Amino acid sequence: MRASILSPLAAVVLAALAATVSAQSPPQFTAAFTGQFNVSAGYNTAGPFGTRRHHAMDGGTLSNATTGEVVADILSFSDNGIVTDSGLSFPALIIPLVWRADEHFASVSTSGVRNESGGTPYSWQYAHVETDSPTYSWMNGKFFIVQVDSVSSTVRNFTMYEETSSNMPASS
Repeated sequence: MRASILSPLAAVVLAALAATVSAQSPPQFTAAFTGQFNVSAGYNTAGPFGTRRHHAMDGGTLSNATTGEVVADILSFSDNGIVTDSGLSFPALIIPLVWRADEHFASVSTSGVRNESGGTPYSWQYAHVETDSPTYSWMNGKFFIVQVDSVSSTVRNFTMYEETSSNMPASS
């Protein structure tokens, strides 16, 4: 008798829960910045999880994706990611830059996944910006994704996409 009462009750509870869960809109991204940096040297360390990559980058520039205006100079930095035996790379970078508008600094921390095998290597990386720039402080609370393409063994082009969905809370 108890099982027969619980089954309909469970069905009602599950139906009510399903009705309250609605699908969210997928996120939307808009190209905010483009840029380029140069790989100057690479040093690798074999380890238990793959090869730890230490690539030195000479720096480069960051431009407004809409106007093409150079808005920041990228300072020297390094990629300290891991490359697996199957050709997947997990880049980890902290990119320092100087905004041209007000000469304040920023750190752009990225991590993601890169396909190193076959074709032109590219990666998708999450990016978080930290800056005290009055002009670019709006970036501190935003979500960014960066796509990095290998133009050659020493040149990387990238596009930084800002999350612009209407369902995201506004940053302050």
